[in-house]
Amino acid sequence: MWAETDLPDMPKSLINIVLLLILLSGLSPAFAQEAPSVKAAIDKNQILIGEPIRFSIDVLSPMVSGNQLPQFDSIPYFEMIEKASRDSVISPNGTSYHLEWKLTSFDSGTRMIPSFAVTINNQIYRTDSLAVEVSFGKMDSTNDYHDIKSIIDLENPDVKYIYGILIAVTLIALFLFIWFIRYPFVVKKYTADEMPVSAKTALDDAMTSLDQLKKMLRDDPTSVKKYYSGLNDTLRIFLQRRLGLVTMEKTSEELILSLSSQEIPRENFSKLTGVLRMGDFVKFAKYIPGPFENETNLELMRSSIELINETGK
Repeated sequence: MWAETDLPDMPKSLINIVLLLILLSGLSPAFAQEAPSVKAAIDKNQILIGEPIRFSIDVLSPMVSGNQLPQFDSIPYFEMIEKASRDSVISPNGTSYHLEWKLTSFDSGTRMIPSFAVTINNQIYRTDSLAVEVSFGKMDSTNDYHDIKSIIDLENPDVKYIYGILIAVTLIALFLFIWFIRYPFVVKKYTADEMPVSAKTALDDAMTSLDQLKKMLRDDPTSVKKYYSGLNDTLRIFLQRRLGLVTMEKTSEELILSLSSQEIPRENFSKLTGVLRMGDFVKFAKYIPGPFENETNLELMRSSIELINETGK
C-alpha cells in the first residue's frame, strides 16, 4: 500500500475516499443478487358459487437450479378448473417463476387457500394463506323487505270464448271419427325382405350432430350454453341407442358413474368427464370458455363417442 509520502499532492481525505471506492467496487458483485422472495395472490377475494378465480405464486430465487416449487392436485373446498401453468425467466440475478391455477368453489362461506412451501437453496419459504368469500349472490341490504302477499284471483276475459272452442273441437272430432269409419286408414304391411332399414347408425347421427354444433357456434359465437347442452345431449342419445343406457334424466355425475362401467381407457375417460363437467360450469356457473377450448371439447367428445362405439358392450 502506498505511504502518504508517495502522494504529496493529494489530501488525506481524498485518499481515503479513493480507497473506499476501490473496496466497494470489489464487493459490488456480492450485492448484485436479490434476496429470495415468495408471494401468493388471487385476482378476486369474493366470488359467487361456481365462479372461476385465478390463484398465482411468484418466486424470485438467486439460484438457477435446485429450487423446489409447490405442486398439488387439489385444495380443500376448491375445485381445480385448470392445472398449473408455469413461466420462468433466468437472469444474471437468478431465476423468477410464475405459477398460476384456475380454481372455483361450490361451498359457500369463507374458504382459505392454505400456505404453500417453496425450497430455495435448502431453505424453506412459505406463502401467505388467502381468504376467499364464496356466496350464492349479492343481497342489497338497503332495500326494505315486504311480506309475501296472498294470491289475488283475476277474472280472465278469455273465459267467455272457451265454450265456443269446446263446441268447435267436438264437432271436428266427430267429423273425423265418422270419416275414418267410412274410409279406414290402411297400414301397409311389409314382409321381412321389404322391411325398410335406416341407413344411419347411432354413430352416424352423433357425428352429424357434432358437425351441426360446430357450424352453429361458428355462425353464432354467443350460443355457448346451447353448444355445450348439444354436446351433452349428443352423448346421451348415442349411449341410449348404442348401449341401451337410460341417460336423459341423469345428472352429469350420474352419467359419469354409468360410463365408469364401460371399457374406456383411463386417460380418455378423464377427458370425457372434463367435457361433461365443463358443460355444468357453462350452464350453472355462467363460465364462458374460449374458442380454442370449445373446439378442443368438441373433438374430445367426437373421439370419445367413436371409442365407445368400438369398445361398448
